[in-house]
Amino acid sequence: MKKNLLATLTFLLTICVVRGQSLETNTTARACMFLHPVEGAYFEVYLVAGANAIKYVPTKPRGYTAGVDVQITITQGDKVLNFDKYRLNTPLVYDTTKIDFSILDQKRLFVPNVSAVVEVIITDINDSLNSFNYTEVFSSFLKENVQISDVQFADSYKMTSQENTFTKNGVELQPYPINFFPSTRNNIIFYGEVYNADKYMQDDQFMITYAIRNASTDEFNQEFYQYTKADKQPVFSFVKEMDITDLPGGNYNLVIEVRNKKNELIAQKKVFIQRANTGAINSWENIKMINTSGTFTDAYSEEQLNYFLDIIKPVATESDRNLIESLSARVEPDMKKKFLYNFWVERDPNDPYKKWLQYLERVKEVNKSFGTPSRAGYKTDRGRVYLQYGQPYDIVSSVNEPGAYPYEIWYYTTLPDRQTNIGFAFYEPSMVSNDYILMHSNARGELHDERWKVKLYENVASPSEMLDFDNTEVEDKIGGYRAIDMYEF
Repeated sequence: MKKNLLATLTFLLTICVVRGQSLETNTTARACMFLHPVEGAYFEVYLVAGANAIKYVPTKPRGYTAGVDVQITITQGDKVLNFDKYRLNTPLVYDTTKIDFSILDQKRLFVPNVSAVVEVIITDINDSLNSFNYTEVFSSFLKENVQISDVQFADSYKMTSQENTFTKNGVELQPYPINFFPSTRNNIIFYGEVYNADKYMQDDQFMITYAIRNASTDEFNQEFYQYTKADKQPVFSFVKEMDITDLPGGNYNLVIEVRNKKNELIAQKKVFIQRANTGAINSWENIKMINTSGTFTDAYSEEQLNYFLDIIKPVATESDRNLIESLSARVEPDMKKKFLYNFWVERDPNDPYKKWLQYLERVKEVNKSFGTPSRAGYKTDRGRVYLQYGQPYDIVSSVNEPGAYPYEIWYYTTLPDRQTNIGFAFYEPSMVSNDYILMHSNARGELHDERWKVKLYENVASPSEMLDFDNTEVEDKIGGYRAIDMYEF
């Protein structure tokens, strides 16, 4: 039994003797073929079943038990090469509404080195109609060439000298019998073997490479690439672990290759894997591997994409803005789609499209409110601040104050990053347009000018006020209302 091996296989079971989920939807099995140097070819069969997907029956004096019958059949045509049937029982359960473990098992069956079909049938011992079936066809190992075994995925591993069901070549591997890696898993562990290198490799050493490649484009980057140098021998085993935190969701192949010293390909093994990653991708190289098919970016033209990348600059990080600048007209539209999609996944993994639509509405607002005949509203200082920080708590506007340029004071009680009591001062020195320029703010990272009031009232400031560079105030010579006195920042 392995507790919480697969979260996708553990669901709440209804009360005691009633079956909840089915084995068909909550069980998985996988087989791999290996070659022992003395005993010959063998299959390993790995299975995991959700313990809440089977029927529990009462036991005396109290508690409930359940189990599954497992039947493994390996055939070639009408000939049965090997067969096993056995039962796996759950431990005693006292509360069937809190089943949080899975039934895990591994079996090893030796067979002749021939092509074969592996069939696994798993049946609920208390409900014969509740069952799971797995079938897969395997090819034999070639005897006159370097060969790579099938690849076993592992939930965890450790080096050990103790022999048990889960050990091979000094490694104990807890099986992970599926090729699906959800966003809750940040690594992929795999084991394999290389055969016949001692007979068919001319060099004393060879190299084994391991790469996760896009299943459609075969694209990969160095973050998902490893290699091992090996001495030629009858059997060389490897166990590898890769960090896939930043691997985008999609379909991939785990590609293992044996190469000689001239980097010539000698043998290759491909294993299909699927990745579900609901989070954003932080590596620029890995963004290339994102699949945007079926997302909201699908229908956008290159002209739209160029505009959309421009309007998100106000809310982009500095590194994002640098990347946007690098997405020139020469870059394929598909790459721009990947970036735009990832940008909004980073801000709302659960519903990036909704977040994007909300932002588009804000852009429309600022274009309407702050746009000028020569500049769109989102390109103005007020538009950028509005998009970046949201609607101010208060706006104090002064258009005809004697001695001052037209100006606005925006006041925020709290910014999204939790800065408090923040002000922004904008002014329009030409006095003929709607394009107000940011002249001062006490927000981190914003333009900060202690003498902004002197600049604002330069038309009425005295020479001493102008020439004293430590001076930050201009005396009110008129005695009227001044909007700047509403807030200090």
